Amino acid sequence: MIGHKGIPSHSGGIERHVEELSAALANRGVTVISYDRPWYASNTEPVNGVIRRWCYGIRTKHFDAITHSFHALLIARKDRPDIIHLHGVGPSLLAPVARVLYPRTRIVSTFHCVDRAHQKWGSFARFMLRAGEWCACACAHRTIAVSDSLAAYCLKEYQSQTCVIPNGVRSGEWGVGSDVLETFGLKEENYFCLVARLVPHKNIHVALDAYAQFASARPLDAVKHPLVIVGGSAHTDEYEQELHRMASRIPNVILTGELHGEELQSIQSHALAHLSISSTEGMSIALLEAMMMSRPLIVSDIPENLEVVENDALVVRVNDSSSLARAMENMVDLTDNERALMGEKLRVRALVNHDWNRIAEETEAVYEEVVAMKKVNPPSLSKT
Repeated sequence: MIGHKGIPSHSGGIERHVEELSAALANRGVTVISYDRPWYASNTEPVNGVIRRWCYGIRTKHFDAITHSFHALLIARKDRPDIIHLHGVGPSLLAPVARVLYPRTRIVSTFHCVDRAHQKWGSFARFMLRAGEWCACACAHRTIAVSDSLAAYCLKEYQSQTCVIPNGVRSGEWGVGSDVLETFGLKEENYFCLVARLVPHKNIHVALDAYAQFASARPLDAVKHPLVIVGGSAHTDEYEQELHRMASRIPNVILTGELHGEELQSIQSHALAHLSISSTEGMSIALLEAMMMSRPLIVSDIPENLEVVENDALVVRVNDSSSLARAMENMVDLTDNERALMGEKLRVRALVNHDWNRIAEETEAVYEEVVAMKKVNPPSLSKT
């Protein structure tokens, strides 16, 4: 596994994806090696059953992923892997290099998101990310898309027939204690929750604007139902500072910063409703976690959200704060039973469609398929 920051994860959807997938594959008897970045994972224990290797690079906004991934490719020679699985379109820039360095190894790339659409990137970075998209689609032996929408994008833009294996969510008992709620002055099932990195495409600024409208129209309800935003900067300090300035002018808004482990799960599992209102996504793991916790959802109408929730959530127009404000009012006006029914439908949908064990089984099938190719196909740089 190459391209992620490290596992176990404490922030980032790709990191959570790689952690859960690696653990599930290891449980199936697959030997999984994770190439982790020390700055991210050096204070953690390896995921049970997964071998860890350290890779090094230049820790800056633009060079962190590509330099660490390149070093990982170099040192992976000692492990003689059957599969190199690249995660994300940035690290997938190295797919052609991997094909040259490892002519007998199969290269798999997971297309997690159209990263170049994210506002934090400049023009050159977007150009390179688009090149990474092409490499993921044209130079890997097999490309995995995490959603139907991304698969359609790859087919349209690069004439690449990807296989769709969605993101997953850990099943089991998510309900945890509520002691952390007191820290932030919260009451169970009485607050809106948005869990995301503080980056522009997650539309936290839209949520703040919408909540200000909600508070103006329904001041008593706003006092009872604060807005809680959980997350930290991802090389987006200016945006984070602007969010804090906005929040300081709006009563009943709480920015917790990054939370992890039981603290995060407690905030997630006791929310009145979750907001997932990004302008672009691959497939949000925070959204899937809210579903598994049986929490009601308000989602933006982007295809990546709609294919997950279908008709079981309140849907708002993307980037439309007025639409979101009305949805907040509608959510508050639902009865407890109506919200509980919405949450239960979403949980069933998560259990059926996003189980990591099934996802690991499908991923292993892809590995077996591409490994079988080298018995009949000589190594080449052409798309298999």
